[in-house]
Amino acid sequence: MAPFIVNRVVQTIPILFLGTVAAFLVLRLIPGDPALVIAGEEATAEDLYAIREQLGLHDSWPEQYIKWLGDLLSGDLGYSFTSGLSVNRLFSINVPPTLELGIAAYAFAILVGIPLGILGGVKPRSGWDWLLSGYTMVAVGVPSFVSGIILLWIFAAELGWFPSHGRVSILDDPVDSLHHLALPVIALAMPISAVLARYTRTTITDVVGQDFVRTARAKGLGESTVIARHALRNSLIPVITIMALQVGEVLTGVVIIEAVFTRPGLGRVVVEAIQRLDYLVVQTMLVVLVVIFVTVNLLADIIYGFVDPRVRVR
Repeated sequence: MAPFIVNRVVQTIPILFLGTVAAFLVLRLIPGDPALVIAGEEATAEDLYAIREQLGLHDSWPEQYIKWLGDLLSGDLGYSFTSGLSVNRLFSINVPPTLELGIAAYAFAILVGIPLGILGGVKPRSGWDWLLSGYTMVAVGVPSFVSGIILLWIFAAELGWFPSHGRVSILDDPVDSLHHLALPVIALAMPISAVLARYTRTTITDVVGQDFVRTARAKGLGESTVIARHALRNSLIPVITIMALQVGEVLTGVVIIEAVFTRPGLGRVVVEAIQRLDYLVVQTMLVVLVVIFVTVNLLADIIYGFVDPRVRVR
């Protein structure tokens, strides 16, 4: 198992390297001058030159990239061009709200999507299966920002059951924090849970019809044992793959949901940084997203090895 894990870890290194290159280039390929954003339209050529010199923008792109990558590896993320705050400080303030929302939505999506998919797959064309089809049709067809607006209108504006904006730390008041999280989590989790439910239902349906499941039933095993020990375990790999890929949906969706529900977090910071061409903030944020996505998929690969030993020898 150890060589398998080491091999998977080594394979992620070039992906992370390419991720840093893409993060570095993404804003620089967009027309615009950070110095002009900082100095304003009335700035003189001398002012712009001095700002570019201070920010190191006169260096070549390879020189800027190497310096930034060295600082990144040493933990020095630099300072925001526009706010003057350190990027470390910006992240320490805005990461906790985003993590709360992302983790809660991901967990909610799994808790809803996987059981719905199992019920629909075990009992095709049953009431559960029709419920699953209706739910996935609505959840996948309606964008998360639209469902967020609808939830705000019904449950916050009309009924007043939930707050329409803001955030309370889960460490300060868990109950009030969950009250503020409820609507954003549902809006973010609905399409993700629908995708998980669809794939789980498909894989369970395929496995339930195979010979080894029929043999397990013929031996007199209970239905719950057959599903849990045989059908579900043998359908886990494609489900785990989709679960890992859906982390990307969480990372992109959280930016939109934070804006809809006026929540603090990295989404607002990144949108403002892109508008102001704040290179260091955007670069670091993109690298963080790449690291999270690659790490989750690495963990999924390692879990494959535990679930199906045949994967380890490939």
